[in-house]
Amino acid sequence: MASPFQSSAIGADPVACIVALHRVSNAWHDELTYPVEAFREMCRYWNDAFEVMALPELRRRRARGARGRPERPLLAITFDDGYADNAEVAAPILLQQGLPATFFVVTGALGREPRWPWDRMPRPPRMMSWQQAQGLEQAGFAVGSHTVSHPRLPRLNPNELRHELEQSLAMLRWHLRSPSLDFAYPFGSPGDCREAERRAIEAAGYASCLSCHGGVLWGGENNYALPRISLSPRWHARPRDFRKYFNSLCLDHSGIGNA
Repeated sequence: MASPFQSSAIGADPVACIVALHRVSNAWHDELTYPVEAFREMCRYWNDAFEVMALPELRRRRARGARGRPERPLLAITFDDGYADNAEVAAPILLQQGLPATFFVVTGALGREPRWPWDRMPRPPRMMSWQQAQGLEQAGFAVGSHTVSHPRLPRLNPNELRHELEQSLAMLRWHLRSPSLDFAYPFGSPGDCREAERRAIEAAGYASCLSCHGGVLWGGENNYALPRISLSPRWHARPRDFRKYFNSLCLDHSGIGNA
């Protein structure tokens, strides 16, 4: 019997998922921070169970469609915000295991120490510098936009929205050789990803936009409405937790085993 993630149609889009992380560190213990060894273990599991690829390649593979049934689902790794530990801790682990990733950075926060409302530590975690962002690109990773200041896009007027989208991309182009044209919504809940914002993102020159909710990509999704699995060390602490969650998404979609 075929695995629940396998397409039953020859030539159908390969099943895929995009995971979203924020920090990898042993300094904090919260919803946004993966312990270092737990992240290393998760990377080993992804390498074994999925075909891990860069985000643009995942989009290309899905656009071409699968040649027969894929043996493994596709997976792309992404990080949001631009914390310094992404460059100092996560990137070396990814490099060691040969895994690509895209780092979506808040361009106005790089090299600074903003106090985000969700970071309630005595001292906020450091953001990466532009030099570190350049180092990520030189190492083969992609660096993309997460806006200038991390606002909720639907709360902005048209001029503010255009500034957040266009200025962040301009800053990336100034500092980097070839920034990613993929874009990640700040917050990324369903209410943050409306059609008006999707149109503005496309008009600003981006190739795709990604939420921070959703699940598995089964084919037919608009590149400007791509879902991601937001990883939590509470709910996805170990590979078996991720596997169970991923399989449940596949079963829910396929109807296998459902009454």
